[in-house]
Formats: sequence, structure tokens, C-alpha cells
Amino acid sequence: MDSKFTQKPENDGRRLNPARRIVKNFLSLSVATIFAQLLGFITIPYLARVLGPGNFGKLNFAGAISGYFSLIGNFGLNILGTRELARNKDKVEYYTGNVLALRLCLSVLSFGLLLLFVAFINKPLQIKYLILLYGLAFFPSALLIDWVFQGMERMEYIGVSRIFRVILNVGLVLLLIKSSEQLLLVPCFSVLASFLPLGFLIFAFIRRFGKLRLKFDLVSMKDLIKQALPIGISLLMIQIFYNIDTVMLGFMRSNEEVGCYNAAYKIILLLIWIAGAYHDAIFPMISHYYKTSLASLKKLQSYTAKLMVTLALPLAVGGTILAKPLMNLIYGSRYDSSVIAFQILIWAVFIIYINSGYSRGILACSKEKWYVVGVAVPAIVNLISNFILIPPLGLSGAAIATVLAEASGFSIMYVGFGKIIRVPFVNYILKPFLSSIIMMLFILMSINWNIFLRIFGCVLIYFVFLYIVKGITKEDIILIRYIEKSD
Repeated sequence: MDSKFTQKPENDGRRLNPARRIVKNFLSLSVATIFAQLLGFITIPYLARVLGPGNFGKLNFAGAISGYFSLIGNFGLNILGTRELARNKDKVEYYTGNVLALRLCLSVLSFGLLLLFVAFINKPLQIKYLILLYGLAFFPSALLIDWVFQGMERMEYIGVSRIFRVILNVGLVLLLIKSSEQLLLVPCFSVLASFLPLGFLIFAFIRRFGKLRLKFDLVSMKDLIKQALPIGISLLMIQIFYNIDTVMLGFMRSNEEVGCYNAAYKIILLLIWIAGAYHDAIFPMISHYYKTSLASLKKLQSYTAKLMVTLALPLAVGGTILAKPLMNLIYGSRYDSSVIAFQILIWAVFIIYINSGYSRGILACSKEKWYVVGVAVPAIVNLISNFILIPPLGLSGAAIATVLAEASGFSIMYVGFGKIIRVPFVNYILKPFLSSIIMMLFILMSINWNIFLRIFGCVLIYFVFLYIVKGITKEDIILIRYIEKSD
């Protein structure tokens, strides 16, 4: 392993060395994120069962619509702030004050535009109310400063704030939502829960960095908008990636079909978010290594590529075969239509896991123009594919469109990151592939087993065989060993 990747700090004994810092950040954020997402996921099958496919579809359609307008209030400023603070930790006051003031102004604009949109769409009044209630989240979101703690590499605060939010939201939903007549309360609880992490992070910021002051500096705002513009456009393209299928299903098919599609998609998002915690944790380190050591950057990204392939392949193979018993367990028989969508979408997870290292790497290395291309092309592919495939195939067509879009985006991001450093993922596929074949044979032979036993057996057999074929080595867990060592 590269010496810069593991060396001790020269001057400040209190600072963690890079390897320990990565592990600490990853564990702080990933454990909290996984816990929060798993806890939050409880509300999804609960609401799906209580509300039924039709109302569940309305809820997800409204959330998808409001998600597009929320991008105006975000505009990529969070990512920009994280990246710049990772490089200039002495500018906390400047970036925090200006970014928050700008985001607040943009959120007012985005909610105004949302009001106009709702006034003109041809949808029932209930769906319009759902959209506007979700839109109220623009304002606490504008003041959320989790990106500050990410840039300062204090991921533990982010993790705690996410857990607080989820606990409150889950509690409200499970205690108070008992029938489909309470549909409008769901976005209300979501907005209310968002104030808890906001208050916690502001309190933590004041304790660590001093008073939080908004700065309405027009010159600075103009400069921030100019820097964030490519990222903002990219986020719009990403939103098309993840939500255009729900929106188009909502306009072109029934609410029930939207509900069944999103039942499958929520599991997919959970898997994506879990991997995202790792990439969030190493994002500041990638940005730092790009400026200081390309050798260390290549070492980190090579490890990331291997890790993602190792996790993604068994997920895709196992998810395809176990889709029906898994969906029935979570949602019940009313959501049988979700099975085929899940079997297709799980392969988008495979692509996303591998692609995330390259796409996040491009962004962390300030290659925004290439990143814009890398998300714009698949967004267009997704849009066109949905338009063609949804009318004849419904939710299956939407799922196929998602996989096609992710594949096109991956090809662009892989080539783009190769212009910085080459990190070929194909070098790491063979051993996970062989291990997945053995795992697949186990699944097919255990068809009458309990679903929990099958999943446990899959995990055990996959990793045992992977260890036997040396797909996992001591070098792969060297980061874990560093967390136990002193500075």
C-alpha cells in the first residue's frame, strides 16, 4: 500500500492518519446510514400495505415531482461546499454563511415555481396537496449543514442527525398512520422530522465553529452560482435518472402501477444509499489526494473498485433469483407485479455500485464538465427509453429504461475518470463471479427453505468461497487494522 496512504502525520499528533481517517469516516457515516435507512425502510412496506398500491403510487408520484423543484434550492451548492471545505478548512465561515443564504433564496424561488406548476397540472386535488406538502421541506433542507461536517470530515455528526430524523419520522408514521384516509399526514410527518437534524447540526456547528451567520453577499453568491452551475445541471440529470420513470408512469399509467414499481424501487434505493455512504466518506479524501498524490488516489480508487464489484455481483445474482419470496415477504401478494421490476432494477444496482467510484471521483477531482456529460447522456437515454417502453411494457419498460440509462452513464464516467488515472474494474470480476455461481447453485438447491435461511446461506457461502479463491486478502482489510492503531 502506498506510503502516503498510511503514513503518520508529521506535525499534528492529534490528526488521524489518512487510512484511519477513511475508516473512521466510513464507519461513522455508513453504520449510521445503514441503520437509518433500514429503520426508515420500515415505513415503506408499512405504508404500502396500509395505503394500498394506488395511494402508495400517489405518494411516490408527488414526492418525485417535488424532488425536481427541490433541485433549484440545492443547485449543487452542497457538493461544491463539501469539496471546497475539504481543501480549505479555514474557510468554514465564508462557505457556510454564503451557501446557506443563497440556498434559502433559491428555496423561496423553487417553492413559488412549484405553486405555479401545481396550479396548471391536470391531477386530482389530493395529489396537488401532496406535492405542495412535500415542497415545504425545501426550507429546512436549505438550512441543513450536513455538507459542512462532511467537508470537515466529521461524519459522526451527519450519522447522528440522520438517525434522529428517521426515528422521529418512523415513530410518527407507525403510531399515527392507520388508514388510507390519513394519506396527507405522510408528507407532513416527513417535513416535521426534517427539523430535528437541522436543530442538532446547528447546535453542533455553534459548539465547534462559533455562531452561524447568513451572508447575503451578492458578489459571493454570483461566484458560487457560477461554480455550482455544472453540478446543479448534473443533479437535474441525476434526478431524471432516478425519478423520471415514476413521473412518466404517473402521467401514462395507473396509480397502482406507480405504487408497484416504487415498491421495488425503494429496495433498490436502499441498496444504492448504503453504497453511497462509503463514497460520501471517501469523497473529501479523493479531493485531497487529487491535489497531493495521484499514487494515493489510484490506490484508494482501486480498493474502491474491488470492493464495489465484490458487493455488487452477489447482490444482482441473488436478488434476481430471490425476488419473488423477498417481495412477498416485504409487501405481500398485492404487490406481485413488483417482482419483475425488481429483477430488472437489481442489475442497475450492479452498474451503479461499480460506476459510483468513477463518477464521484470525477466530481471530487473538479472535472465538472465531464461529469455533466456523464449524467446528461444517460438522462436523455432514460427519458427516451421511458417514452418508448412505458406505453407497451408499463413498469417493466421503466425498469429496462433505468438499466439502459445506467449502462450508458457508466461507459462515459469510466472513460472520463481514465483521463485522470486508470482504474480498471474488470481485474476484480473473476473471483466474485465464480463465488456468485456457487452461491446461485445453493439458492436453487434450497428452494423450499425459509427465506431468511436462504439469504444467510447465500452470504456465508459467497464470502467463504471468495476467501478460498483469495478474492479477499489481508491487504483488503488493512484499513480496518489501522483503526486499532495509535497515531
